Amino acid sequence: MKYKTVFKTGVLALSVALLVSCGSSNQTDNADEQSNPEVIKAEYTLDASTSSATWERTLDQKATKQKVKMFGQMVEVELGAVKLNSNGSVSIQSGTLTTKDEVIAEATAIFDMASFKIAQEKGNGLFDVQEYPSSTLKMTDFTADSTGYVAKGELTIQGANATVDINLNQTKTSNGYNLTGSLLINTMDFPLRDQVTAKDINKDEIVVTFELRYAKE
Repeated sequence: MKYKTVFKTGVLALSVALLVSCGSSNQTDNADEQSNPEVIKAEYTLDASTSSATWERTLDQKATKQKVKMFGQMVEVELGAVKLNSNGSVSIQSGTLTTKDEVIAEATAIFDMASFKIAQEKGNGLFDVQEYPSSTLKMTDFTADSTGYVAKGELTIQGANATVDINLNQTKTSNGYNLTGSLLINTMDFPLRDQVTAKDINKDEIVVTFELRYAKE
């Protein structure tokens, strides 16, 4: 009888231990679920009809020697220094914006490169719009600063990527978000110039100012 009593006592102790262990495990799982709640994501679409953008180019180029076609053959000519400012509007094609827990995580915009009416250099302008009709701006890492927000931008033009810093402001609307700001494009970062190199340029920059409106469909 003593052995049976010891056996029953051991089984009871083991059962209690298992119940305590399971309860502890469940409490741990619940604590993990509470400390890591599911992230709420939302997607918005850029409204191209109400969004807008403009560009302004500043060119300061030293005197250069370039080959041009004259009388059916290529000849080298010396061109004087060039300083000019030009500007225009940008056509916006599409884009998206993603939020996580109502915080902007990523935003994109696709621009029509043919709308950049810039000096002839490739037969179709500074940009080769025949082979590369559009460019893509992707914005991430939105950080608040004293003037609004700074975002990390990845700009793709003609298959080449460059990182750009973007200063902007963001406004939450009843149906989405508005982003207003600007970015600076250095034409030598891609590069976009056929017949000049960095040593020939004091400055060749394009500032794009934008107002992008994103809304739920």
